[in-house]
Amino acid sequence: MREVMIAAAAVAIFAGLEAAYHLARYFADRRSAELRRRLHAIGRGSALDADLLRRGRLAKGAALQQALQHVPGARGLERLLEQADSSWTVARLGALTLAGAVVAALLGVSLRSGGLGVAGLTLGGAALPILGVLSARAKRSAKLSEQLPEALDMMARSLRAGHAVTSAFQVVASEMPEPICVEFARAYEEQRLGLTLERAVVQMSERCPGNGDMKIFAVSAVIQRETGGNLAEILDQIGETIRQRYRFYGKLRALTGEGRASAVVLGALPFAVAVALSILNPEYLMVLPGTARGQMIILGASVSWVVGLLWLYRLTQVDL
Repeated sequence: MREVMIAAAAVAIFAGLEAAYHLARYFADRRSAELRRRLHAIGRGSALDADLLRRGRLAKGAALQQALQHVPGARGLERLLEQADSSWTVARLGALTLAGAVVAALLGVSLRSGGLGVAGLTLGGAALPILGVLSARAKRSAKLSEQLPEALDMMARSLRAGHAVTSAFQVVASEMPEPICVEFARAYEEQRLGLTLERAVVQMSERCPGNGDMKIFAVSAVIQRETGGNLAEILDQIGETIRQRYRFYGKLRALTGEGRASAVVLGALPFAVAVALSILNPEYLMVLPGTARGQMIILGASVSWVVGLLWLYRLTQVDL
């Protein structure tokens, strides 16, 4: 009876987290709609509210915001959320991390996984929200790289039409879709508030870590401002270089498709076998978490599984 109550509590907490996630997505969609409205206001000549630049991501409340400013690592998490353009705050991320750890720990206790099993599940549950933010950041960075050539072409056409560089940023912010319009709108607003073009583009590249295309654009803009030259022609060349690189990257993905499919199959195979055994012969598997030697076997198999996945991932990745 106790195990049933623990399992029911774990399911209830998980359902609450799922509801909170969808609620957060709902407010994020509302935030995106509001941001689009403000970006269109730029094209009509209205000033973008500077609150977009000052928005804190530590917490909603002033007291909690002040307290988190002195917590080690809080600023790093705030930077991570900014790079992912997440509507979450550091306080919400911490709460979800704690809730994930509690749910996973209760699940481990209800399954009688032993000390090592409970510890592993707790760490995994705590890591899920952070892994989700990291995944969102990676997807956003890839989307930025995909949209950047078109944005550079639009800037080049604006410059050839006689617009200033700042106005070219405004055109991209008002005409391009998200997420590229958000970054250019922020860079435009920073310049409007007195920041130099060099510093604005450098900060834009810093908000996109690991995005080499954005760094190339930032470095080119800084060098052009210092040495002079035809910026429109430079932007055209950068855009064409990015397009050629992504065409080559598409060919590489086609060539490595078999290896990536093998990685997926081999990664899912242990879980498929475990599910099949739990259905065909449940007592066969329950021996492992119930003994110390079985727990060591599970730990060793888990470590080997992770190492194998990392090895397969590295074999299928090509640095461009």
